[in-house]
Amino acid sequence: MNIDLAAFRLNALSTLTTGGTTTGQGGAGNTDFLNALMNAQGALSASLTGGSGAATGLLGSDSSRMASVLSQLEASNTAFLKRYNARVEEIGDEATVLNQLRTRVGELGNASEGLAQLTATAGDEEIKATLKDFITRYNAWDSEFDPYFEQGALLDDNQAGEVARFSLRREVGSIFHGAGNGGIALGLTDMGVSFTPDGQMVLDEAAFDAALASSRDAAVRTLNNAANAFGEAAEMLVSDGHLLDRRIDNAERAVSWAADKQDEVQAEFGPGAITARLRGSLY
Repeated sequence: MNIDLAAFRLNALSTLTTGGTTTGQGGAGNTDFLNALMNAQGALSASLTGGSGAATGLLGSDSSRMASVLSQLEASNTAFLKRYNARVEEIGDEATVLNQLRTRVGELGNASEGLAQLTATAGDEEIKATLKDFITRYNAWDSEFDPYFEQGALLDDNQAGEVARFSLRREVGSIFHGAGNGGIALGLTDMGVSFTPDGQMVLDEAAFDAALASSRDAAVRTLNNAANAFGEAAEMLVSDGHLLDRRIDNAERAVSWAADKQDEVQAEFGPGAITARLRGSLY
C-alpha cells in the first residue's frame, strides 16, 4: 500500500474515532489501518455501556463530517485502484513487447547466417546483395521497436531491452572484426557501413566497392567475422536464463499474481470497500 495513502487513511479514521478532539484512542498511538478500525469499534462499545466522546462524535452529531471523510477515503481508494490497474496493464504490455523483441532478435541472428557463409568466390553483386538484405532486416527491427524506447515510452530505461539493442549494434560496429582477425582495418566501418543518429544502418556503396576491390579476401572475412559475432550475440540474448528471459518471466509472474489477487484487491480498494469495512467493524 502507498505509504502516503495509508497515512491519510489513518489520520482520517483517527479524526472520526476521537470525535474531533486532540486526545483519545485515535491519536498518535495508532500504527496502521487495522488499529484505527479497532479503536473505532472500542469507541462504539464504550458508548453502548454509557460512555461518550468518540462514538458519539462518530455516529451522532458529527455524522455529516463522517460522511465527508469517508467520501475522501473512497476517493483515495478509487485513485489508488486506477493507478494499480494501469501499472498491471503496463507490466503486461512490457512482457508482450519484450517477447516480440526476443523473437525478432532470434530472427536477426538467423538473418546474419547469409553473411557468415559468404566466400571470396562469390560475385560482387551477390556479396553486396547479401549485405543489403541484412541491413534491411536490421533496420526493420530497429524501426519496429524504436518507438518503445523513446523517452517516457514503455521500454524507456528498460535494461533488458536496452542491452539487446546495444549488444547487436556493438557487434556491427566492432573494430575486432577487422585487421586483428584477418579482416579490413577497423571492420565494417572501413567498408562503408555506419549508423545514422536514429540507429538505422546505412551503406556507402562506393566505399564498400572500393574495399572489396582492394582486398577481397579481407573484406569477405570482415563480413564473416561480424556475422558470426552478431549471430552468437543474438543467440545469447534470447537464451533461457539471460537478462531478457528473466525480465519477461518477472513481468509475466507479476501479471499472473495480480490476476490471482484481483478479488482481494477489489475487496480492499473497490467502490464502497472502506465504508463496508468500517461499518462491519463497528456493528
